[in-house]
Amino acid sequence: MFEERVMEKVKSEMVRVEHEMSEKLKEKVDLEFARVAQEMKQKLKIATVAMVVVGAIVGIWTSLTV
Repeated sequence: MFEERVMEKVKSEMVRVEHEMSEKLKEKVDLEFARVAQEMKQKLKIATVAMVVVGAIVGIWTSLTV
């Protein structure tokens, strides 16, 4: 009887710890997704500005050489 109660407590504690760890992992994954998304938005802005600048340079170059 005592052993059964101990085993039940151990099992419930294992389930609790497993749940807590999976929640923490989920939080870390969500934070990492948010960080990567923010980083990609920043890189996209930089790439867009670079394309506009290159387009302007090509436009100016074309108008000067024609």
